[in-house]
Amino acid sequence: MNTSKIKSLYLSLKDKQHGFTLIEILVSISILTIGVLGLIGVVDSIMYYQSKSTEVTQATLLTTNKIEEIKRLSTNEPSGGIYGFNYLVTDYLVDKKMTQVNEKTYSFSEVINEGSKLPKMTRTVTLQTYPPDDESSFSDPGKINLLEAVIKTEWTDKRGNKKSVELGSLIHKRHFIE
Repeated sequence: MNTSKIKSLYLSLKDKQHGFTLIEILVSISILTIGVLGLIGVVDSIMYYQSKSTEVTQATLLTTNKIEEIKRLSTNEPSGGIYGFNYLVTDYLVDKKMTQVNEKTYSFSEVINEGSKLPKMTRTVTLQTYPPDDESSFSDPGKINLLEAVIKTEWTDKRGNKKSVELGSLIHKRHFIE
């Protein structure tokens, strides 16, 4: 074969190929689809964990705020105010319509709905004498020197999983010297 024939054959084949073949296009679309689906999965995970973090933060704040409220109410006022440890083991139980679980434990639940971005949360407040095996009980509030406040906030996340945050605090009856 002489060079001019090879050259003309090459030029004629080169002119017939104008773009990608169907197989090349299908392979590139498949690779692109797999990559995009992977990115969608990553974005979904990021959004879920971001909302989960927001929910846990909000539940922790709600739980901590309730513990701090109870601690504030249990602080005896030296000038003879209405709040104090005695208020907590008597009138607070009535004011909050707490349910008696047994002689040593009272509890109540409240539903908290903080808007459309966060799920509905249920906060349960439990007050119980501490330690549980001593002779103090709510039937004789004067004998209670130590109280355990346990706050549990529960909710269901966007994927239907049950979540909760539980915190507790021991509250001691303070005695003031007049």
